[in-house]
Amino acid sequence: MSNRSPYLLLWIPLISLLLGNTQCSDSGNNSGNEAASVDSQQKISSNSGGFNGNLTAGDQFGSAVVSIGDLEGDGVTDLAVGAPYTDSGGTDHGAVWILFMDSDGRVDTQQKIADGAGNFDGNLDNDDRFGSAVASPGDLNGDGVADLAVGAPGDDAGGTDRGAVWMLFLNANGKVRLYQKISDSAGGFGGNLKDGDEFGSAVASIGDLDGDGITDLAVGAPYTDVGGTDSGAVWILFLDRDGKIKSQQKIADGAGGFGGNIKSGDRFGNAITGLGDLDGDGVTDLAVGADLSDIGGTDRGAVWILFMDRDGRVKAQQKIADSDGGFKGNLNDGDQFGSALAGLGDLDGDGTIDLAVGANRSDIGGTDRGAVWILSLDADGKVKAQQKIANGSGGFNGKLTDGDEFGSAVADIGNLDDKNLSDMAVGAPLDDDGGTDKGALWILFLKQAN
Repeated sequence: MSNRSPYLLLWIPLISLLLGNTQCSDSGNNSGNEAASVDSQQKISSNSGGFNGNLTAGDQFGSAVVSIGDLEGDGVTDLAVGAPYTDSGGTDHGAVWILFMDSDGRVDTQQKIADGAGNFDGNLDNDDRFGSAVASPGDLNGDGVADLAVGAPGDDAGGTDRGAVWMLFLNANGKVRLYQKISDSAGGFGGNLKDGDEFGSAVASIGDLDGDGITDLAVGAPYTDVGGTDSGAVWILFLDRDGKIKSQQKIADGAGGFGGNIKSGDRFGNAITGLGDLDGDGVTDLAVGADLSDIGGTDRGAVWILFMDRDGRVKAQQKIADSDGGFKGNLNDGDQFGSALAGLGDLDGDGTIDLAVGANRSDIGGTDRGAVWILSLDADGKVKAQQKIANGSGGFNGKLTDGDEFGSAVADIGNLDDKNLSDMAVGAPLDDDGGTDKGALWILFLKQAN
């Protein structure tokens, strides 16, 4: 029996109410006790998780990841995973692995897409880094099979490192049936790219923004110099069903209606995700990473929530960073919050989508082990609760080592294990399983926080 005064016990609920019922866990990283945490995890790498593909040292498998729906029709969501430093066909040509998944987070079978593999015979060159970003626009061409957009930011079409995106029309076996390249000189793209822009560093499906019945894309070019050196940009691409561009809109410092303050070196556009209709105006909104933003300290990073119009322009924005936008998590110099982004659906049942944000240089547990923040958002784009997932935090019990850069990629993979919440895939491309920097992917089965 407690020896507390009964009068004190009566006051405790009232005091909690007056203070906002604030609860703390993980050193204050979970505000309001609403953001989801990890129930269990499964690692996929060169020697774990049922993956039988041939990775070599330096491939950096896990640099990008996206759900592509149930490609093979077995009732389980399948994944596409980038390995942009693969040397298939030449140095750093890059590759994408199609993973046919089991519901326990293990790989059933896999298919490699690379220079001369997976029926792909597009022209890749050294240092193209095909697989640096991946996104699924759904079944773009109406053949009943989901398609794939793949970034190759080192592509030299039109000039050095201007970048490119490859639209891959897939077969159900994960091989390529047709493809279309989008670059400075291909695919109907009429935007003005410069040398070193690295268009294709991030790619996101953003739904049918303009209402023509065809899914559109957002593509990052984080080394664009509009407003300052490497301040960055995002291109909104309005697609046709053949994967070509019918029009585009650039969003950057002072461009496309964007009124936020971007600095030199911020790398705005290094990560992008669609958020659905956050503000209820009938138009999909976006989250954009600027992982080298110096808000609060050097390279702590930031995320911009962009409230969009149908023409691809920004009507309003909200910044989330160290002590900004309602975010109360603890960031340190060099964390690179915003290194990866994924909308996770409405995990907490409040009617507003939640957001996963990578901070791949976080030092929790050791140098550059990495972290992911799950943010519960309000309709105005501000954060109402957060949960950090890292070495020993947020229910994550996987083994990370120094330099893994867990959080370099994140993706909503749907309800893989058929429980209550959507699950998440997180890339750790510098993981050393089987060899230096072969890379890994972690499947995180999520649960609602207590």
